[in-house]
Amino acid sequence: MNNKMIKVLLVDDDEDDYFLTREYFQDLINWKFDITWCSTFRDAEKRIRNEKFDLYLFDYLLGESTGIDLIELACQFECEEPIILLTGKGDTKIAVEALRVGAADYLIKSELDAEKLERSIRYALERTSVMKALKHSERRYRRIFEESNDFLFISDLSGNIIDLNASAGVMTGYPEDDLKLRNIVDLIEDPQFEMLWNHISEHTIHDYEIRLLTKDGDKKYCLFSASVEIDGDHPYIQGRIHDMTARKQSEKERLFSEKMAVTGRLVRMLAHEVRNPLTNVNLSAEQLEMELTDEDQKFYTQIIKRNCTRINDLISQLLQPSGSEDIELVNNSVHSVLDQAIAAALDRVQLKRIQIGKQFAEEELNLPLDPVSLEMAFLNLITNAIEAMEEDRGILLITTKTQGEMIQVLFTDNGSGISEDDMDKIFEPYFTGKNNGMGIGLSTTMSIIHAHHGRIEVQSELGIGTTFTISFQSSK
Repeated sequence: MNNKMIKVLLVDDDEDDYFLTREYFQDLINWKFDITWCSTFRDAEKRIRNEKFDLYLFDYLLGESTGIDLIELACQFECEEPIILLTGKGDTKIAVEALRVGAADYLIKSELDAEKLERSIRYALERTSVMKALKHSERRYRRIFEESNDFLFISDLSGNIIDLNASAGVMTGYPEDDLKLRNIVDLIEDPQFEMLWNHISEHTIHDYEIRLLTKDGDKKYCLFSASVEIDGDHPYIQGRIHDMTARKQSEKERLFSEKMAVTGRLVRMLAHEVRNPLTNVNLSAEQLEMELTDEDQKFYTQIIKRNCTRINDLISQLLQPSGSEDIELVNNSVHSVLDQAIAAALDRVQLKRIQIGKQFAEEELNLPLDPVSLEMAFLNLITNAIEAMEEDRGILLITTKTQGEMIQVLFTDNGSGISEDDMDKIFEPYFTGKNNGMGIGLSTTMSIIHAHHGRIEVQSELGIGTTFTISFQSSK
């Protein structure tokens, strides 16, 4: 027995037919109905627009309009409740059309009785309940699909993209229509990925680390997951690409900070232990030099003093990274600091006959910064680029631009590049690929950029060149 009161809107312009249909409803003793009758199309339109019913019965013939028109109107008003069309005998085409536009069922008036009415109502209510659940589920998952920050996609087995969400365009920089013309495999840089994709029907891919290629040529570290699904007889692939570039960078920065903290403590301890005896050596050399009368012998004391000074300078350089965050940030021009760094490197540029190109943003880019330390960071990158490039053939391009809420400074050279093995080590203190390097330039640079609340990333290819990208949060 159905104890719920079911509100019914019955639309029929024939009053006799209305009374007959109402009697059939009254014969359904296991149901409770509250029936509202409309005799005109216009009255029915008002009721559908302003009231909510659980069940609708529309007669096909309604004066100048039809029940089909009323069904379409109800769909425009986003009516999700079941609609049953009452037709005349032999109106099969009309019944099919009613089902096509949204009716749940149809009944032939001349064959109508209480049993057929109950069966139709039960079928219509159950069918509509299932359809509503499916629609709600589809809307819910479509919202998750559209609002996810991950790159979600559906493709065929070859990797041709069929559907994707808005985040796919944000992550890759490609318009949605362009992405649908691309193959997912072509967007991934990984020597093993194509083999994994070809065996995806046997082994689902779960959180596999890849590098996603963007429209601008950047490479983002991502986690890739995908599986084969089947819709009827049609298999397809649904997948997810999760951007973990920021997380990976944060992990690197955290490890770098920890290493810098440990290194700083070690260096300060060693500096203290070395400087004390060094001072004694230097003072002794000066005292000895004062007592010597032979200039040839003074030559040796001067060597001692010069080397003491050199050791002291080296200790000062070693201590520099640990104190680079103790700076005062004042709003200033990034372009001005870059120009100063380029001017400071001019001698090296001219000696090696390197070309420096500038592509600065048209608007002035201002940030809270310390001009002295930031110039040192920029100069380190310019110097490294100069040393990595061939004489007479080197080109260094320095670019500034805004990217969303970020201000970016890019240093792109056509030098020797950095190997994959060295990429994860280049910012570590005292790591160097140079024969006479100390390995503190890039670690100092990173420390200074961090002190400016920025982030530094590097992309490189052996024999092609290197790009260092520094990103600062805009102060706008």
